[in-house]
Amino acid sequence: MPILKRRDRIVVFRLSQDEYEGLKAACAERGAASISSFARAELLTSLERDRMSGLHRQLSNLESSVQRIAKILEGIAPKEPR
Repeated sequence: MPILKRRDRIVVFRLSQDEYEGLKAACAERGAASISSFARAELLTSLERDRMSGLHRQLSNLESSVQRIAKILEGIAPKEPR
């Protein structure tokens, strides 16, 4: 059985009444156990999505660089006799 990480940090932010009602509605819609668990899950999902997006961007840049290097190497490689 995995050991759960202790949740001993608190984040506090203020919402307008409309924002709070919207958050409560979203929690109910998604069947979240509480506003806290919903907010935590959504925030962490968003952070992971941003991290993955950054990794994807880096991989795309790397792929472009490798393709440019391959073209350069093709241009300087000795030609095989026919």
